[in-house]
Amino acid sequence: MVAAHFENQISDTARWHSVLLQRMSQEIPGIRPAVLSQESYLLLNSLRGFRHFFRHAYGVPIDYEQLQINLKKARQLYPNLENNLNQFFAQL
Repeated sequence: MVAAHFENQISDTARWHSVLLQRMSQEIPGIRPAVLSQESYLLLNSLRGFRHFFRHAYGVPIDYEQLQINLKKARQLYPNLENNLNQFFAQL
């Protein structure tokens, strides 16, 4: 919703998720502050990569340790996102 309101739509649908994350981690001077901190961007991008693998790895056993690592990242990300959004709305 932020990308649609403050800037042009993302036209490269093949890379939509990665482009969206990049855009949300960047400030657009005079338009809007960054939505995501660098830490949140890195966590989300890592989880995006895992999601991509998981979605396309039919018949490949999922490594339990990798699931635990990604669960830890998701739990770390949640409070970061809450802080990021609060800061974003405060700066608007």
